[in-house]
Amino acid sequence: LSRSINANQNNQQRQQPTTPTTTMISAARIVSSSIVRTSVVPRAVTALGSTRSMAIKDTYEKKGKVEEDRYVRARELELAKANAKAAAADTKSKELAAKSAELVAQKNADMHDVADLLAETGDVVSEAGLANLADWKHGSA
Repeated sequence: LSRSINANQNNQQRQQPTTPTTTMISAARIVSSSIVRTSVVPRAVTALGSTRSMAIKDTYEKKGKVEEDRYVRARELELAKANAKAAAADTKSKELAAKSAELVAQKNADMHDVADLLAETGDVVSEAGLANLADWKHGSA
């Protein structure tokens, strides 16, 4: 395109006699066409570069979003595991407390039975002795 413009300008210059006005007009055409070329080319290159940088920016934003989602899912999984572990520990502690309460109630009932038997015969045993007898009966002495 620029060669054809230059060729047309050269042809016009050959056909017309050169006067200062003609020379000035042709010089203005040459300068204006080179200005157009120099101002249009960088814009096109800049436009290509800006779309590339925008594409890279979009790619990084998408990658950042993926990484953020991955982190959130991992954190939610950790919290769910911690909550499940806490719930299992709570259930286990409640089971142990119920079993302990049951064993204490059984031991107290056995202590009362032994105290009643001793009271019938008129024998007296201390609280510690009754506890030892109840432990002996349950086999944990």
